[in-house]
Amino acid sequence: MASYTHFSDEELIALIRERDHSALSEVYNRHWGILYIHALKMTHEESEAQDIVQDVFINLWTNIDKLDLKLNLDVYLFSAVRNRVLNSIRNRKTREGYIDLFSLYVEQHSLDAIDYISEKELLQSIEEIIAALPEKMRMVFELSRRGNKSHKEIAKEMGISEKTVKRQVSNALKILRDKLNRPESLIISIIFYHYR
Repeated sequence: MASYTHFSDEELIALIRERDHSALSEVYNRHWGILYIHALKMTHEESEAQDIVQDVFINLWTNIDKLDLKLNLDVYLFSAVRNRVLNSIRNRKTREGYIDLFSLYVEQHSLDAIDYISEKELLQSIEEIIAALPEKMRMVFELSRRGNKSHKEIAKEMGISEKTVKRQVSNALKILRDKLNRPESLIISIIFYHYR
């Protein structure tokens, strides 16, 4: 199977129009994580966020010839997720607190394409900082955050103490926080949801 990792989004869309499943998989892998983060921030429900993003990609595949993709694919996908979240919130109108929920969404999440692009840039910055960490710290951090391993498992695998593992992870997060000037909770959530 051909590798599409170096293809542009525009090239992948052209291949999807030709019903190339591998091209769709590449678009999915490239954009799923960041779209999921946005959906989760809006819905606060993991399963709902997953369903919304999944529906966006299903729609991309089934209706590719009907979609207006003159805009950047990032912008289209971001808008599609946002619109589906809005629809989901509207569909809750029979539930208690609908008006408050909708008002809260509009107040907190009146997002535009700039938010989506900025978050992608943040993710790229995180990647660059992680790559530049001292080797042992980087290995510990990646096993912890990307490999989802416990401190005990990492200590055993690398032949170091659990205390050292904890310190290395803490130091890596401090470096990320200081270099990015962003809250640690935001950095952790982006790393966790992008690499889950």
